[in-house]
Parts: sequence; C-alpha cells; structure tokens
Amino acid sequence: MIEKQNLKEKTKIELLSLATKLKISGRHKMTKEALIVSIQKAFERAEAKQIRKPAKPKAKAVAKKKQVKPAKKSARKKAVSQQEQPDKGIVEKRWQEEVERAKFEFFPALPQKETCYPQDLPVAYGETRITVMVRDPFWAYAYWEIEPEKLEELKRTIGKDAQQAQMILRVYDITDIEFNGTNAHHYFDIEITAMANNWYINLGAPHKTFCLDIGLKTTTGEFYLLARSNIIKTPRAWMSEILDEQWMSTQEEFEKVYALSGGYRVGAGSLELQEIVAKRLQEQITSPGISSMGSEVMPRKERERKFWLTLDTELIVYGATEPDARVYMQGRPIALRPDGTFSMRFSLPDGTQLIPVTAESADGVESRSIIPTVRRDTERLAPKIKR
Repeated sequence: MIEKQNLKEKTKIELLSLATKLKISGRHKMTKEALIVSIQKAFERAEAKQIRKPAKPKAKAVAKKKQVKPAKKSARKKAVSQQEQPDKGIVEKRWQEEVERAKFEFFPALPQKETCYPQDLPVAYGETRITVMVRDPFWAYAYWEIEPEKLEELKRTIGKDAQQAQMILRVYDITDIEFNGTNAHHYFDIEITAMANNWYINLGAPHKTFCLDIGLKTTTGEFYLLARSNIIKTPRAWMSEILDEQWMSTQEEFEKVYALSGGYRVGAGSLELQEIVAKRLQEQITSPGISSMGSEVMPRKERERKFWLTLDTELIVYGATEPDARVYMQGRPIALRPDGTFSMRFSLPDGTQLIPVTAESADGVESRSIIPTVRRDTERLAPKIKR
C-alpha cells in the first residue's frame, strides 16, 4: 500500500492521473490534500476487499494455472503498466480541458433537433376540378385546375370544331331545386382566357343558390363539360323579415315602465306630470304605425323597386418567361406554371395603378422589368325616375 508520505511527494497532475485509474469521482474539483485522502481511502477499501475475499477451493488447479507462463504474464503486466503511465504533458492538457469544460457544462448537451421548414404549396395537384366560394351577397370567387391530358381528350372528342372552341364558365341559378344539369332556372356564360385559373363572378342577385360548370363551347353553341363545382348559397342583402317576439312591447312592459317612473307612488311627483308621461308611453307603445324600434333608411316605396345596376372593373396581367426564372409582381414573388407562363387578376379601383413586373434569370446574372400603367375613371350619374 502506498504511504501517505509518498503521495505528498507527487505533483497534483500525478495524483489526478492516479485518481483517474482508481475511478474517484469529483477529482477535478479536489485540492491536493483532498486528492491524497481520497486515494488513500481507495487503497484501503481495495485492501479490505482483498482480505474479505474467500479462498479458492481448488488450490492445486490455481497453482497449476499460475505455473503455465509466468514470464509472459509478468511481461504483459509490465507492458500494460508502462502503457498506463501517460506522459505528464498529455495528462496535464487533458486535465485542463476537462476542468474548463466542467466550468460551463451544468447539464449534458442535448442533441440538436433538425429544423423543419414549411414546404411551398404546389402550383398544381394534377386533377381536374373547380371550386366556388361566396364573397358577398352579389359576388362569388371561383378557382380551378384542368389537367392537360383531359383537355386534349375533350378536344379530340369535339373534333374539328375544337380549334375555335372557347373556354367558358357557365353559371346556373338552381335556387330551391335539385339540380341535375339541365333543370336550372336560368344560366349565363362567361368567356375566360386559357391561361386563367381563377375568376370573380358577379351573380347579380342575392339570397339564391348557384352552381358552376367549366368547359368548352363551340361556335355552334354546343357545350362540353370539363368539371362541375360545388353548390353555394349567397346571403340576403337586406334586413331579415323575421320579427323576434321577445322584443315586442306589451301592456305588462308598459306597466313596469310606468311604475319605475313613479306612477304608483303617492307623493313621488306631480300627478299631472305622471299622467303626461304615462299617456306618451302608452301612445308610443300601442301605436299601430310602429312595427319596430329601428328607423328605415329608405322610404318603403323606393325599397320595393327591384330595378338596379352595378358595375365594376378588374384587370388581368399575364405573361411568360423562362420556366426556371424568378418573377416578382409589385415586389412579391409569383408562381410560374411549368411552361413559364403566369397570370394574375387585380381589382381596379379609380385612379392610376402601377404594376411593376421583374423577372430574374436562374443564375441571377440578368433581370428584366416591365411597368404597365393603368388608369380608371368612373362617372356616376344620378338616377332618373320617369313620373
């Protein structure tokens, strides 16, 4: 066993190396004296454990085993002991690195999670369909996708008239009926461009049910269907005709108001004043001319007229470039179709509109810009009524 005096003669680096072999925990934080005490205790525990170890029953077999190759075994022990004695400079460097690391690592480092970025939506989904949504009582918004294969197949079915066929949206009014494709109240067609994939539609009447078809219409007037949309119902554009009974004034409510005004309390106020208040309340509540507590915005005679006119303007911007280029419209990136074409629809309010479009090559070497300027002036005339 190593004496305590011998341990004091060693440097702290040598003591740390010895403590590492003995697997003493917390050794890097110990002083030299604490290291000496810990190493001494570790040797004492090892010696006590060796004494308590029971004798092996087969002494002869053990002795025989020890006599097999004593020279090689001692030589191996000597080689291992020489290997286990690292250079003092290496030990000191490792000790310093572990001390520096232990200063800052309070918890084990957690594995870094791979960052997941949201993927861009695809330009197309490879299916032929049309969807329509309600915008307000008079307007709807439709968007669609047409598979090129299905369009070519339909053109082959049409035959020679397919060259002059026009892509159209057919809007059906199917209010209060079960639509089978031919029994609509009426319909109207909207001619659309081949590059468009969405459209704002003026339905013309609120509180009705609509359905859309998209297809090709030949010069002879025949319509060939590509896809049919979902069914929508536009909301009403006027106040509901339903009157909620819980807001109606009754005689009981009048009695409550009259009582709160002091009508049933003697000496609470002038009797004449109370009678005037009661009379006015009675006249207002029971008057047959008042049907609701709200005021009408327009005279009833004017509201009953169903003649109306609305007009709006939209702008379609379309173009093409290299399929791998980057295109920006009004500073915002827009998606290109596989063939490099693109189209956008804008609401066109009154005034001057600048719509700058910039295209950059895939390698970023070249860019080109076009800035269309559009102006709209709307004149609104006063309505004329012939009497």
